[in-house]
Amino acid sequence: MNKLLLLSVLFVPALAAAQTNPGVEISTTLTEVRTEPEAFKNVKIRFTVQFCSLGNLSNPFFTQFTPTEYVNFHAWADEQPIWQKTAYEDVFGMLFYSKSNDDLGELCSTKIYQRLELTGVVRNTFHGTPWIEVTSYTSLDGSVDTATLTHLYRGELHMQNRRWQRAVSEFSLANTEDAPTSVQFAVQKNLGTCYLRMGEADAARTHLSAASEIDSSDLQVKRLLATANEAPSKGLDRTVDKNSVKEHERPLWDAFASTATNTKSSPAKPSESSARK
Repeated sequence: MNKLLLLSVLFVPALAAAQTNPGVEISTTLTEVRTEPEAFKNVKIRFTVQFCSLGNLSNPFFTQFTPTEYVNFHAWADEQPIWQKTAYEDVFGMLFYSKSNDDLGELCSTKIYQRLELTGVVRNTFHGTPWIEVTSYTSLDGSVDTATLTHLYRGELHMQNRRWQRAVSEFSLANTEDAPTSVQFAVQKNLGTCYLRMGEADAARTHLSAASEIDSSDLQVKRLLATANEAPSKGLDRTVDKNSVKEHERPLWDAFASTATNTKSSPAKPSESSARK
């Protein structure tokens, strides 16, 4: 279903009620607000972000946000895969917090990647972008760290180059214990994919099942899990360049094939004693 259509089906009735009754609060995501900013205008919303940094944006001509009255800060949506370059660079900077708030100092000292649950109102939209006044915030547990982002980035890079064993090593080092669900899901899904490509169906099922428990709506995980359960051989990566991987990184099927080939093409040489006979 089209994302905009889905958004309208799920949120239009609630948004209409919220627009006529300022006391109604809508639980949503920053991604949804950025997708349809006009639909959330003057609506009280609650959403989770990952803090990036303080900023210096203002627009006194079209908005109420002036540097003398508001502090500006940047953040990523909680669901953004910020270990990927495009997502990392797509940071949202139109968040504003009144300098009259008592906990302003705490916000200003917030560390990068800290998860925050924000409550606020879309006061304006300018060039298709929402300008959000944050009225309150709460710090949440489960933040990602730089090391975990690095392992995810490297792991997915290895996946793009079909270096499955190296990818598994990177994902296995990622700390998911206190990470956001988006990170936990990515690690489990990627590990499941790698093991399936390497011919290790049991391990693939374990990780793909874990990913499905986190997000049961992901169609790719459903397809991969069905392959692992019903026809794991179809999930094998048979196009790996043998010259680009080391011996210990080769898929199981490749090792078996090489053994069989070597056995057939390299017959044992006769011994010197049999030659004399």
